[in-house]
Amino acid sequence: MMFKSLFLLLTFVVGIIAAVETRASQVKLLNYDYTNSILSGSITVQNIAYEKVVSVFWAAGNNWQSSPIKAQYASGPDGSGYETWTFSGNAQAATDFYIQYQVSGQSYYDPGNYVNYHIGAASTTTTPVKTTTTTPSSSSSAMPTTTPSSSSIKTTTTPTSSSSTTTRPPPVSVPDSGPVKPSAIPPFYSAPVPSEAPASPPSGCGNYNGKDSCASGSTYTVPDGAENRRWQTPPKGDPTYIDSFQSYRSLTGYADIQYSSARQYAAVVVNCLSRAGESLTYEFNGANQTSNVYQANAKSNSGGLKITVYGSSGSTLVLDPLYFIWEAPAITSHSDGQKGAIVELFGWPYDDIAQECTFLSKAGYMGLKIWPPQEHVFGSFYYEPDGQFRPWYFAYQPVSYRLQSRLGSREQLRSMIQTCRKQGVRVYFDAVINHMTGNGYDIQNHRNGDCSLYSGHNASTGSPYFTWGQTFLINPFTNTRPTLEYPAVPYGPTDFHCERSLSSWTDGQTITKGWLVGLTDLNSEKPYVQDRIATYLVDVMSLGASGFRVDAAKHIGPAMMAQIYARVAQKLGGSFPSDFITWNEVILGGEKDLLACSGGEWSWYTNFNSVLSGAGLSDDDISKIKIWSSDYPKEFPACGSWVIPASRFVIQNDDHDQQNPGSSSRDMADKGSVLVKDKDVAKHRKFEVQLFDRTDADWSIKAVLSSYMFAANGGAGFPDGLSDCKLYTGTQSKNACLGMEYDKAFVANACGYGGGALTAGKYTRVHRDVSIVNAMRRWVGLAETTSDALGIPGCA
Repeated sequence: MMFKSLFLLLTFVVGIIAAVETRASQVKLLNYDYTNSILSGSITVQNIAYEKVVSVFWAAGNNWQSSPIKAQYASGPDGSGYETWTFSGNAQAATDFYIQYQVSGQSYYDPGNYVNYHIGAASTTTTPVKTTTTTPSSSSSAMPTTTPSSSSIKTTTTPTSSSSTTTRPPPVSVPDSGPVKPSAIPPFYSAPVPSEAPASPPSGCGNYNGKDSCASGSTYTVPDGAENRRWQTPPKGDPTYIDSFQSYRSLTGYADIQYSSARQYAAVVVNCLSRAGESLTYEFNGANQTSNVYQANAKSNSGGLKITVYGSSGSTLVLDPLYFIWEAPAITSHSDGQKGAIVELFGWPYDDIAQECTFLSKAGYMGLKIWPPQEHVFGSFYYEPDGQFRPWYFAYQPVSYRLQSRLGSREQLRSMIQTCRKQGVRVYFDAVINHMTGNGYDIQNHRNGDCSLYSGHNASTGSPYFTWGQTFLINPFTNTRPTLEYPAVPYGPTDFHCERSLSSWTDGQTITKGWLVGLTDLNSEKPYVQDRIATYLVDVMSLGASGFRVDAAKHIGPAMMAQIYARVAQKLGGSFPSDFITWNEVILGGEKDLLACSGGEWSWYTNFNSVLSGAGLSDDDISKIKIWSSDYPKEFPACGSWVIPASRFVIQNDDHDQQNPGSSSRDMADKGSVLVKDKDVAKHRKFEVQLFDRTDADWSIKAVLSSYMFAANGGAGFPDGLSDCKLYTGTQSKNACLGMEYDKAFVANACGYGGGALTAGKYTRVHRDVSIVNAMRRWVGLAETTSDALGIPGCA
């Protein structure tokens, strides 16, 4: 994207820089040349937002000088989302300089850590020069009158930074007040959209597979011309239209919440995309306005903010009601949410969880984790080719970021979170942000290479969605072949990586840009995608959630996750709440050196800390960002020693990715037990107790999986009643349907492990085992309890 202008402001350091300076991946000096007092060179900056300011602060000896230099656009953004800009300006007698990049309310530095580039001989081993800077007097602003020699100093690579130091005041806290001035939201896509060759229907048994595969090994993005295929949703009046499609044929959008520093004020920004460029008006709680920004505050806003958008051509978009973080009851237990046990209630509906929180509170658990709360693939009234009827893993294939899942509605989710928080129990959620649905799992008709056909899948609340996998029909509304589109987000084709199999586990580019088991991989390098993900995460936290687990974080990569976390913190007022934690799923195997031990750009250990710091996150916020320890319990610590503190890891015995009798996602050998495989209560209990009793590392977050036993017939649904084959109404034989009957998750007096009798299709309630509860209580410093005190008399 071409930007009109970018200024490199060379100004005095006058004691007003408040941000903590750390080296940032968002800005980097590529090269510089210092000849005849002219300082010039090129810089690469990440294309985060339209408005940017890059400042090169430079010194002549001990005096920091001022003279603005304009930089001109040179090229980009490249496939990784970076632009190159060039600069040139007079910098007489310059000896040191550093770069500050300001964008979207954040400041990034190169080289950072209060270190400067030292202008010396062309050698990259320049002797460090110590410099102390103070606020200059009025007479110090004049440029030096001495002229340096005409010798030329050039570098062709980024020079070695000196250890020059500067004295600057600490960050200045901003008082909490309103209205909130919202930060700009990145554009949906680059405009204008270039043309794309017209499509023809495939012949014979053909389909469009392969048409959108990556053009080369170094290409990772979908061509901009694919945006011509957006707007595939049937319009009102078409026979295939249903009410849940709204006006997505013409108008899509969402609401973004941006808080003040103490989160008592917020700006709500409604970001819409209109196919025809309609004039839009906005209705907030029944009041119309032309501005897309609504100012909210803790004194005036509670109980839900209803939003409707109207287009001048008759289109209408109704958004789900918003709630705000100040409405959630406060919790301060468990070291303000920084040490405790979290129960993963795998497959539990929200209403059952709300009832279970009374027990969780008595037991002393810090919190619970729920399945992904977003709208997802639901299936239909038929079963999959392998016989599965609405399997659990469809919940991990997002269709939109609307909080409408088969576990409950947005209102049920909020009610459950509020109920649990009143009991002192925090709620965390699984965040699926690496991908959307599987390719070919959409609402369209599909054709396999053998000419067999299969119909589409509906979503949990009926939103439309489109992929290009196994499609063979021209879309009647775009008059071209299908593309990736999720209108209720909205995401379009350029929000994804081009199609590429994940064929290597030792190459960071492939791991982060390949399509994991055919799932449509989001282009997390794109600023809009990063920002839209952050908006979703903040929306759930605004209902009262205390944090989240990032599913498949390994396939997003540390640098892009750092950008997403920085955007979340920015929208939350500049920092995370005091009781916030998050943990990233990074499964290590043979690639442990690449992903952990080497410290390189793909490392989730020291490198991740560096990119988080470079993104502007404080040490306190970074300490709340954890890594899920896939090397526990067999191979920890994976690198042979603790590269980062053990307190930065989350550990557990069996996990939800092992909830498949044939799963091999994590080898625990004889160091752990997977209940659905071993079916051995005593063995499993031993390793759960050991999880809490062991003292060989200072872990602060430990998780317990409380799931259900798989059906005896191999059905991979879950017992909420919606995977029951009685609901199947298709033409295939019911005998081939692999489903699961209903079992109520919450039973007031139920014992852990079903009282010792594990039954297929029934919830296990592992977290209710009294031995496990007391091991957990010992770990957090609570006195032991009894089954009577827990409200489950007679349970062991």
